[in-house]
Amino acid sequence: MHRANGDRIPGRRQHLTVTPKTRLLDQLKKMAVLMELDGANPFRVNAYTKAVRALGDETVDVEQAVREGTLTRIDGIGKGIAEKVEEFVRHGLIAEMTEFSAKFPPGVVEMTEIPGFGAKKARAVFGELGVTTVEELERACRDGRVAELKGFGAKTADKIVQGIASMRKHSGRFRIDVAWETAQPILKALRGHDAVERVEVAGSLRRWRETAKDLDFVCATTKPGDVMEFFTTLESVDTVTGQGPTKSSVVLDTGMSADLRCVAPEHFPFTLQHFSGSKEHNTALRGLAKRKGMKSSEYGLFPEGSETSLPATEEADIYRHLGLAYIEPELREDMGEIEAAAKGAMPELVTAGDVRGLPHMHTEYSDGQPTLDAYAKWAAQNGIGWMGISDHSKTASYAGGLQPDRVRKQWAEIAKVNKEWKDSGVRLLRGIESDILGDGSLDYEEEMLKEFEFIVASVHSQFNLTEEEQTARMLKAVENPYTSILGHMTGRLLLKRDGYRVNQKEIVRRCAAEGVIVEINSNPARLDLDWTLVRFALDEGCCLCVSPDAHTLGMLEHMRYGIGIARKGWVTKDRLANCWSADEFLAFVRKRRP
Repeated sequence: MHRANGDRIPGRRQHLTVTPKTRLLDQLKKMAVLMELDGANPFRVNAYTKAVRALGDETVDVEQAVREGTLTRIDGIGKGIAEKVEEFVRHGLIAEMTEFSAKFPPGVVEMTEIPGFGAKKARAVFGELGVTTVEELERACRDGRVAELKGFGAKTADKIVQGIASMRKHSGRFRIDVAWETAQPILKALRGHDAVERVEVAGSLRRWRETAKDLDFVCATTKPGDVMEFFTTLESVDTVTGQGPTKSSVVLDTGMSADLRCVAPEHFPFTLQHFSGSKEHNTALRGLAKRKGMKSSEYGLFPEGSETSLPATEEADIYRHLGLAYIEPELREDMGEIEAAAKGAMPELVTAGDVRGLPHMHTEYSDGQPTLDAYAKWAAQNGIGWMGISDHSKTASYAGGLQPDRVRKQWAEIAKVNKEWKDSGVRLLRGIESDILGDGSLDYEEEMLKEFEFIVASVHSQFNLTEEEQTARMLKAVENPYTSILGHMTGRLLLKRDGYRVNQKEIVRRCAAEGVIVEINSNPARLDLDWTLVRFALDEGCCLCVSPDAHTLGMLEHMRYGIGIARKGWVTKDRLANCWSADEFLAFVRKRRP
């Protein structure tokens, strides 16, 4: 995280009764897979498949259909599916899917994404070989176990290995770090081209979604042909799938697809705004424009009866013409941002430049690489005033969890490092990432807990508890007066593992009541708390923190992703613990101690 990039970080308001369509479709797809794995009636499975196709149509507004009770009027949506859709949109889950999910490890579901390897084969290798992950499946193919299964054979095993390789390279979605890192060299190259006047990344990456399907670039130029030829011959381009005067499409060496749209300079703000999305935000803007007697498109904002667009040099001009304050890209999800902009009530979102401290990082004392001194040096070089050292606690033996004698040895070294770096304005805080034990208690006895300056409490085991059990476990940890921060609330791993079953809203409410800070974990594999709950946490009165959860110095750069999620959740610097001084942070966490 570099402060110079703070304002370039590409933070959706969560209505408690609304779930984005993409999330709903993903859940319906998963439900179909789980039912097929379980050997359900093919007609029931097909009903979910048909529902995904029906609801995925761009003309279908699922949220409106739920509100109006018209889901069953959509071709392909029966009464049973409609009830499941309403359940998910209103409550964020399908209870029946929770039951099915408990029967199969997440890796078995992931196997069904391998080309040519459906649920029937996944059920066979799981049931007969005990294979539970794609990695285990690949090993079983290579060592001959899969070939020996009835109905498989050597050729099938070879095809599975090929399918796994294809899935890894061309999987449907990519984590935000992959998308961001893939986009940066392309942006740099385009900005260095003589014919390019302006260029920006658009799409879901600009809105700072946790994952992206592809990349969208928008360019202002008077020589589109030259730019298109340059773009399609970049070293990172694997395949050109389309090339024209205004749009070219490629597949990159990372497996991501990318589109470049070239427009005249006067059209650039309109095109950038349009292709930044989201679709829901743009639909709402077009409706507002229509009510104001204007027509909005990717080429301009046209008063009724005119073929000449209102002028705009920046996106802010478009919003101003519509009577709105500027809406940051992260907030463009039609979740209350347009109403707030109309009232002049947009939040001043936190930036990387507001950050003064970083909690939650691991050192060589447990499973991290950096020394305490290395963290202090990095902080001094990057203008960070404090860093919360929080290695794993004693129960986490798999991660080198600290026994009490190691804890005290680390405290002594922290004191020494703080003395050496005092003149640089850097301070390391004595913390721990305490495992939340099965009964909800924290690792270590109270006499030691009270000597830590702060404690991050996290779940690292027993993921398969019922929602009621997991929620009760976490609530007890939140109520512990020594818990300062609740770490990665769901334990999810994006595109790999769903979070454990827990009532997040109940946990958030208790954190607010108890004065426990809720973590937004910046690890791009986690980004947990989910952005759709960040605004809810703010509305409930929570304070939050963005944590790097760093195990290397390089992982400190992950803060860009956590800050992006905070911004997407409407977080301002006064509600983010990272923006406080060390003394302010410690004063806050001490308030609830005995």
